[in-house]
Amino acid sequence: MARLHRRRQKERNGTWREALLFNSLLLILIVLAVRILISAYTAESTSEVPDIQARNETRRAIDEAFQMIVPKGDVTRAFWADQISRELESRDFSAARGYLLAAPVMLERDDARAIQAAADAEESGSEDERLTRAALLFLPNEVRASYQRAIEPPRVALTTREGEADSGETTGETGSAPEEAQTDASGSEPDAETLPDATDTLSAPARLPAFSLIGDRTDLVRRSQRWVNGDPVNGLQLRLSAIGLIPKPETADKDIYPSAISILKAAGRANRLSPAYADYLHGRVDLALPEDEAFQAVREALSSVAPMSQLEERVIAAYESTLDPAGLARLERDLRAIDRIAGLTSPSGAVTLLETARSPEDVRKLQLIAEAGGDRAVALTKQIGPRVLRLAQIGVKWSMELAAQLMALAAIGMALVWTALSAVSNARPVRHYRH
Repeated sequence: MARLHRRRQKERNGTWREALLFNSLLLILIVLAVRILISAYTAESTSEVPDIQARNETRRAIDEAFQMIVPKGDVTRAFWADQISRELESRDFSAARGYLLAAPVMLERDDARAIQAAADAEESGSEDERLTRAALLFLPNEVRASYQRAIEPPRVALTTREGEADSGETTGETGSAPEEAQTDASGSEPDAETLPDATDTLSAPARLPAFSLIGDRTDLVRRSQRWVNGDPVNGLQLRLSAIGLIPKPETADKDIYPSAISILKAAGRANRLSPAYADYLHGRVDLALPEDEAFQAVREALSSVAPMSQLEERVIAAYESTLDPAGLARLERDLRAIDRIAGLTSPSGAVTLLETARSPEDVRKLQLIAEAGGDRAVALTKQIGPRVLRLAQIGVKWSMELAAQLMALAAIGMALVWTALSAVSNARPVRHYRH
């Protein structure tokens, strides 16, 4: 009886240990699996330059989405032309061009083949430019004329007196966009509706430097003075301007700051940022330029009267003294993605896409969608809204760390199987003994 009792006690202890080991391994398995998913799909792990496979798969998803929004039948071309006309009326030329580029997948098969054949027959310009010119031929005359007037480059009126050019007179609807986008002397800024758009005749990189809502140093001093005096000033917008005006370290990508910060300011002023992304942006800016520290430094810089030139230097130095290099580097990653989206579409198109983002992962997805679709992404976003994020086929960025985590996950899975089999093999049927 004593031997039987010891054996039962040993089996009972072994079963308890196996149960504890099984539950512990199961918990570790779940935690490791979640970590693998986060490290594989978060913005930090996603490459800034999507690979060709991700772009191709996303492009196919975009084409399928365009096909889904088009009504079937004889009204297809009318629906397509109406969308372009509507965007031209709202002066969203980026979205209008997106519909032109999407013509081969939106129109009926015969029309799509004709457009593609007309585009292939041309030799000048990029593929998108040839496709746009070919699609224009299928628009009604009035819509085609409206589009051509909209994309017409500014004309400079030449004067005959002394052979000098009068650069103050320009015509064309796109000629005033860069001027409207500048901050005026009073410190006021334009709304998001005045942002310049993409056209066929002007390349995006050539236009973006002319678009800026950052303002100059004098404007920064005046707004900082109001901030210190307790007047209603948007601290986030003010610090974004300061970040744009502070001299950057040599390692920083200085070219991305003007356009990206201007896009964020325009979207914020127009209330076109989701609350979740606005909170995220506020946290990123706080890491780069802490609000309380910046306020104290600027208040000290403006505590004494001085000429404007000296105040400008003091205020810039005050903001620069509170700038955190590590926080600025994190913010720069977000600005780089936004600047890339604007370069692939337009400033107003970037605002349209950014409106759907709730997290930095969403911005990375939008960058991939812009890489794959260009202005098509703007047109599609205006049709389906935040659902456009589902079209990004970001895939998984493989690394040694991710491979090691997967190997550990497989080992834990094998240990779980071994523990379960061991518990089953040690189990014995219950016997009833008579005393």
